[in-house]
Amino acid sequence: MLELNPALCCGEVFSNEVCEVAMVKTLTCHPTAVESRIFALSISSVGDEVAWSEADGVVKLAKLSENKLNLITTIQGPSQVNEIILRGDSLYIIDEMEGLHCFGHDGRLQWTYETGAGGRKLLRFEQYLAVLDSMGRVHLVSYHGNDYCQNPVQSNCALIIAGGQNLLVASEDGIARCLVEGKEVWTRPSRGELGESITAMGYTSQGLVIIGREGYAIVAGDEEALEMELWSGDQLIQRHDLRARLTTIASDHDGTWCGFDNGDIGKLSSSNELSTITNLQFPIKSLTTCGDTVAVACWFYLYGVDSDGIKWQIEHQGMPEFICTDTKNNFLVFAGEDQNDWTSEEPIGLIDLNEEAYEIDKSDIGLWYQEQSSIPQLTADEIYRVDDSVANLLTEDERKQMDDNVGIGFDGLMEDLEHEVEKIDIVKTKKDYSQLNDEFEDSIQSMAMLDENELLGELGQTINEIIQPQADAGDDKVISATKDGTVVVLLDGSNSFDPQNRIANWSWIESSGKEISTSRKVNVKLSTGRHSFELRVQSGEGNWTSDVVSVIIE
Repeated sequence: MLELNPALCCGEVFSNEVCEVAMVKTLTCHPTAVESRIFALSISSVGDEVAWSEADGVVKLAKLSENKLNLITTIQGPSQVNEIILRGDSLYIIDEMEGLHCFGHDGRLQWTYETGAGGRKLLRFEQYLAVLDSMGRVHLVSYHGNDYCQNPVQSNCALIIAGGQNLLVASEDGIARCLVEGKEVWTRPSRGELGESITAMGYTSQGLVIIGREGYAIVAGDEEALEMELWSGDQLIQRHDLRARLTTIASDHDGTWCGFDNGDIGKLSSSNELSTITNLQFPIKSLTTCGDTVAVACWFYLYGVDSDGIKWQIEHQGMPEFICTDTKNNFLVFAGEDQNDWTSEEPIGLIDLNEEAYEIDKSDIGLWYQEQSSIPQLTADEIYRVDDSVANLLTEDERKQMDDNVGIGFDGLMEDLEHEVEKIDIVKTKKDYSQLNDEFEDSIQSMAMLDENELLGELGQTINEIIQPQADAGDDKVISATKDGTVVVLLDGSNSFDPQNRIANWSWIESSGKEISTSRKVNVKLSTGRHSFELRVQSGEGNWTSDVVSVIIE
């Protein structure tokens, strides 16, 4: 009789040694299915509402209840939405084409502020919103949709960060500035004869400004180093030489965290000394503080890290890109995508941060997104709400005329319809009908003359004939640049055609092979020279076609 080795119950046996099952700590994650890739994600300050944007400018607002997201409003934006802020009963969004928009929770548009070049980044302050457009200009806009000050307050910006009432802006040539209500209060000049770039900016828990820099030196020397600088106003307090590029910063009263492109997670002490807490092997995408823990997005994982190391981890179907928490750190929502067009859409993850972490087999930390998650459905309030958003755009006379037409009633409509029918050229109609009938009879007679195999072949050919979608990236362009040598160009694929109306996905690819947008239209900022962009469109059956447009900037 074969005797079972008890060691086989907990692992494989090699040379009388047991291979232990790898256990890690995790948190329960609740999935919410989505219909396309996520481009923006936001949670309200009190943690009761979550909003996100999907393809083609669709924005969805959901109520958070019992660890579920229940859809209450769907909004159609003008183009791809890049940022969302929830404040009170309003949603503030920026899109690629127009700029900043304010919507109510009922989905009605309150106002629009056009930047002239869409929006890339949106920050919230007490009295205003800061918008970074695709031309690198910064606009300060009041919560009523007006200029908060003379806009734009800055140009040629690559990065903007909020810290209290301070707005930090970094230019493409390495100059950093601090603005308060649009007024410049101090400047950090660029270093090095060959220039530099600002890789990250933020604040320490003590209010110092952190600037990560990368110099552009050709030979070894002081200016080619990767460094982190600490500033108090316009005074440089301290510098740290780095072994990797600083990519992201997060801080609160419990401390200051730094993420690097080699996977390091570092923490600043009260004396501003930087120590490495752990290494996650892959570049750190983002950091979000959650009390004494920082949530780290890295590769296909979300980690909770404290001063002792990794506290918990969760695997995602995509690479987490967006992480949000409410003010009291009760809930965390996150989303990302795997950059694979052939897999299903990656769900939004929801975590209750008050839950205690528990041990699980490491191979099971991704089971949550394989669970059956449902797409949030519209509530009765949204389906049956009175939508007078169109009427709000009409003049008083136009609204009165619309009301008068409604008063005509069914009988009046029928009388008008009968009157129009009498105008139809009956003779021409009979002629068209007769011609159509003759063509139909000829087709039937032709099919009747075919034998069984030929008839099946003809039918099969008709069934299998699928017309591919035709991508149209637009005409080639020659455009004059502005004084700074750049210009914003609209790439428009709206003329792409599919007679069966099956275009499901859009993708704009620049010459380097990088995807820059998944919308029909996209604004791009280009410098002088020749540029080419490929538009790819995909049908619902997964068939792709493409077209290339050339843009010359003189």
